[in-house]
Amino acid sequence: MTDLFVEDFGEKSAPPLLYLHGGPGTGSYDFVLYQQDYLIENVRLITFDQRGVLRSPAITDADSFGINRLIEDIEQIRKSLSISKWTVLGHSFGGYLGVLYANAYPSSVDKLIFENGTFDLASSARSLLQGAATEYAILGNLDMSLACMNLIFATSKRSISELWSEFTDLTNGLGDHRNRLYVHSIKANFFEDIVKRSSLSDEDWGKAGMHQKRLFEEGAIFQSLLTHIPNHPTLLLKGKFDYVMSLDQIHAYLHKNSHTELIIFENSGHFPHAEEAEKFSTEIYRFIGVGK
Repeated sequence: MTDLFVEDFGEKSAPPLLYLHGGPGTGSYDFVLYQQDYLIENVRLITFDQRGVLRSPAITDADSFGINRLIEDIEQIRKSLSISKWTVLGHSFGGYLGVLYANAYPSSVDKLIFENGTFDLASSARSLLQGAATEYAILGNLDMSLACMNLIFATSKRSISELWSEFTDLTNGLGDHRNRLYVHSIKANFFEDIVKRSSLSDEDWGKAGMHQKRLFEEGAIFQSLLTHIPNHPTLLLKGKFDYVMSLDQIHAYLHKNSHTELIIFENSGHFPHAEEAEKFSTEIYRFIGVGK
């Protein structure tokens, strides 16, 4: 058994679909809110909050924790549910975990689905900085817009962790406009509204900070996976207005895995599962080969 918060929806005989949330540290609450009713018609949907996130046990600086622990947690959940093989759906950072998991346990994975996944955080950061430069220009702050461009095209050697830290500072400087980098066709602060309306405590939502801190300190998260693309049948779900799954990452995946499909969501940013919820579920059904 696992000590993590796991939810298991739908018929046990239906094709199993595991959802890996992003963030790092976002939790699976919003995905269930938008997709549970659609997906449980024809799949067995398994979701969980990763270790140290939301409804799962908190972690501290003293705990043994790293990205490999997250991968082992996924496999432990599969075993605890007596599932022989499943389709894995990773959103954002969940895509990074999905690639690592598929490479570590290839026989446990049937198919892969990545919703605006990242497989290279440096590439995602530079892509997001393009959006941030545009947003700062819209706000009339050309100094900050130029700072974003300078970081994108910097020739000085920076570690990926340094790039990520500077990217975080620059995008956080957008304030409320930061959400425009991620959301297109629904209310920009929809996620903040979900947090407010949920019955979960501020303490639960705040666990993400330690989860992120430990992963960033470990540093393994900054390694590019573009040379380690798995060969499982894969569906890439790309929001037209998303910056996270950048074109260079899509190109690398398509080049290295010929069993890959690419679907564009024309009215979505980073969250097609919320912005175009019905189409999202329809594409998943089609790819898995069930239902609609």
